[in-house]
Amino acid sequence: MKNFNKILFTLTFISFLACETAVREKPINEYYDVDALINRQSKLLSELQPKIIKSIMVDGKQETDTMQFDSLGWKNELEVFKLADINKPTLYDAYEATEEQTSNGKIWRYTTEKPSLGIEYLYVYFDKDSAVTKLEARYHENNALYVSERNFEINFKKSDDLSVLESYKIFGRQKMAMKDKVTFSIESEVVD
Repeated sequence: MKNFNKILFTLTFISFLACETAVREKPINEYYDVDALINRQSKLLSELQPKIIKSIMVDGKQETDTMQFDSLGWKNELEVFKLADINKPTLYDAYEATEEQTSNGKIWRYTTEKPSLGIEYLYVYFDKDSAVTKLEARYHENNALYVSERNFEINFKKSDDLSVLESYKIFGRQKMAMKDKVTFSIESEVVD
């Protein structure tokens, strides 16, 4: 019976230590949640119903148009920015997170030495009230069919204590096997 009590005590103690260790581990949500930001913006912009001026340039040829989206349109328009979301269990501990204090607020920088992860870096800018003002990221994909690089920039303005999308830009290049390199840029500005 004495041995049984010792074994029970030892197992209980080990379980306690295991629980303590799990509580102290760095949670995945320490990476900035781009997915949640984009979902909030899609919902907010669906309610506000602003117009945007959108310019698309491919290999020097430019086209500009004014548009207005419904909720599905905003969801589709902003979906590409979810590529910058590094807040995934598979990417846990893959990025080095640093914070820099600036005269305007702070910048959270997430960088990696592993280009195979897709997102090379993610920078999130905040004002002094911790409201998001800007997001920058670079996405790189390299496979047997093509090499693609996309740079993202999203700017926000403060409106009634909310960060609301002001403008966004995607620019980069793509080289497909046995084809010429294509350069592109998409710039949109909210006007209403």
